[in-house]
Amino acid sequence: MINKYRNISLGRLLLYIDSVIISSSFLLFQSIETMIYGFVSMAILAYTVDMVISGNKQTVQFFIFSKKHEELRHHIIHVAKRGLTVLPGVGGYSGEEVKVLMVIARKSDSQVIFRLIKQIDPDAFITMGSVMGVYGQGFDTIKGR
Repeated sequence: MINKYRNISLGRLLLYIDSVIISSSFLLFQSIETMIYGFVSMAILAYTVDMVISGNKQTVQFFIFSKKHEELRHHIIHVAKRGLTVLPGVGGYSGEEVKVLMVIARKSDSQVIFRLIKQIDPDAFITMGSVMGVYGQGFDTIKGR
């Protein structure tokens, strides 16, 4: 129910609820050791639940700023076999026009993309973030009624 209204993973939700329960157990048992054991086992459980539920569906988003954007675009499409979008941009400080490559990929593909970028332009500026809910070709389909 909470996940319907808040963007919180099931593992993190369990972590929050169990933290309250374990913290309140100190009043009953008066034992720091029991609390620490509870927190460690709870953290492992929450991480495991997130990994089982999300599995290989973890997706990352790259924004790549490079003067060699054409060469990078070619290699990402043909070598890494990933689609991308070229976004126009303007440097906030320099005022120069730049091309920004936006790539959405599975987390397992991220090392291939990093390797390509390092080979072609080691001076590229890259941001990588985790994204949830990627729908479309090559990813999840939109669930409807």
